Amino acid sequence: MTASGRPIPASKDQPAFCYVLADLTTTMVSRCEYAGLRPTHDGMGYFGFNEPHKAYIEVMSFDRLVNSATERNRAFFDKLGLPST
Repeated sequence: MTASGRPIPASKDQPAFCYVLADLTTTMVSRCEYAGLRPTHDGMGYFGFNEPHKAYIEVMSFDRLVNSATERNRAFFDKLGLPST
């Protein structure tokens, strides 16, 4: 049930999304590689799909999160006349 009381239909094929915010230490990198995750184009994270659990997994560093948010919102802040950095 949702918060408003509506039923949520059951589905065995419903995908899950897992986002991990972590420092990319050597241990974290080795665990990402062990799980079969691919590095992102900028080298600041990993991503992949876990078929048995039907889960998309994305591991990113805090710096990547901040950089992505800054790039995504730059035009919005410029339009408002606010600094975007």
